Amino acid sequence: MLNRFRNLWMLLICMGLTVYGYGQSSATQPPNPGFENWPGSETSSPAGWHSYDEASGIFASTVSNKSGGDQPSLQRVSGRFGKNAVVIRCNKVIGVAANGALTCGRVCMAAMGASSPKNYCFTDRANGYAYKFTARPDSVYFWAKFKMKGNVTASAKAHLHTDCDFRDFVDIGQPSDIASAIFYFQDKGNGQWHQYKQAFKAFASPQKATAEQAPIPTLDNWTRRPSYLLFSFTTNRYVMKGTKGDALYIDNIQFIYNKKLSMLYIDGVELPDFSGDRDEYVCFYDPKSSSSLPLVEAATESPRAEVSVRQATMANPVAEVTVSHDDVVLGNASPKVYRIFFLPQYASPLALGKEGAR
Repeated sequence: MLNRFRNLWMLLICMGLTVYGYGQSSATQPPNPGFENWPGSETSSPAGWHSYDEASGIFASTVSNKSGGDQPSLQRVSGRFGKNAVVIRCNKVIGVAANGALTCGRVCMAAMGASSPKNYCFTDRANGYAYKFTARPDSVYFWAKFKMKGNVTASAKAHLHTDCDFRDFVDIGQPSDIASAIFYFQDKGNGQWHQYKQAFKAFASPQKATAEQAPIPTLDNWTRRPSYLLFSFTTNRYVMKGTKGDALYIDNIQFIYNKKLSMLYIDGVELPDFSGDRDEYVCFYDPKSSSSLPLVEAATESPRAEVSVRQATMANPVAEVTVSHDDVVLGNASPKVYRIFFLPQYASPLALGKEGAR
């Protein structure tokens, strides 16, 4: 018995995190999220993303980089972290402000009036402007900075939708919209790079937004898996409100799959020193009071995360709690593993410290 626990103490001191390997099988992140893949010129679109040069509609050419404006509406610039980032700009077209746009779908410019419902971003499956996506992330993070006049509010909209040519226009929740992260954001100061974050929320039924409020979501729709992602950025959330030269810089987009636990329970009692960022614990038990070790239960922060528990036994006094998410299910990430080491009360914690934890 004592030899087994000596070995366990050595294991606690020396072991590292278990690494689970998975092959790449399906997209769990936006296309080309750091814009490092940029095969064309500095005013062409980065791989996986599109702007006015690839737009459809009879007025697409009037706002493209090829129209000969003072500044390109899209351009490659130095990145926040890597080599590249992208900047989108507002241009004036016959006296009308055309907000800068970037999308992993396609822009439609079928009307001269910027506020026309004939102008929108959409998933164009027939022509290849579509990003297949079946995962269900919790939130989206990205870096951005502004060079604009006045108090400008930009927009970022990520729609997870069914197998259709989904249109993003005026924040209308559609039956095909499974979940969305709709974010209106402003410069946090000094024209420097800042990170912005927004949670995904699911729609239960179609509902129209007011001018200032996005549709109220519920979690009901998360039982469905999406077929495509439509992710779009604009320099200004309001049409015809931009100023010529308004510029929005974007870099390092990331979907977050939260695999943290919200709580651990030992025989129904909350572990008092628990933290979702800490993954190893030591619990002491009285070997005289029971012939079995305490039961471990767990709760996740994300309602879409899945948890499994391998209970500790006298032969193997280490409980493991494994948390998976869609990025794990689809083969692009490893699960998060928490371990609880059970030691008898008469054992000395040795190098573990007074609290018995690493």
